[in-house]
Amino acid sequence: IELEAELDGFTRTELKGSSSSHVLELKLKSLILDTIHCIEVAQSLTANGVKSKDHWLWQKQLRFYLEKGVCVLKMVDAEFAYTYEYQGNAPRLVHTPLTDKCYLTLTQGMHMGLGGNPYGPAGTGKTESVKALGGQFGRQVLVFNCDEGIDVKSMGRIFIGLVKCG
Repeated sequence: IELEAELDGFTRTELKGSSSSHVLELKLKSLILDTIHCIEVAQSLTANGVKSKDHWLWQKQLRFYLEKGVCVLKMVDAEFAYTYEYQGNAPRLVHTPLTDKCYLTLTQGMHMGLGGNPYGPAGTGKTESVKALGGQFGRQVLVFNCDEGIDVKSMGRIFIGLVKCG
């Protein structure tokens, strides 16, 4: 009920034509999308009678904890330190069950010291999901769409640029 009241407040906010209204609009959109996701998660947990932090429906959520002054992200058995690399006020991704599956697969791969390679038809949000997960981690994400035009020299230039940037 508190989340729904908060969402109602966000959606009633009127934006005036000031120079800062664009930034405020981005912030409000992010807050609205995050609040809607939180409401959906809370409703799912309640409807399924989740009462333990060890329940699968809770464990599969990307969660943030403050432990000994350090922000930590957890998802199932994977645990990562938040890296605090500010990415700006980027537009948010609409959170869907497919986004949850992508996050779960990628975090488990990273936990095992591997990576991930989302696969599927064009326009299904693979790139955006990877970027959004990186933003949740507080990390910069660079996405390269590899096709037949990528050769050894292109990859070399990419790696040299990455090394020069740190």
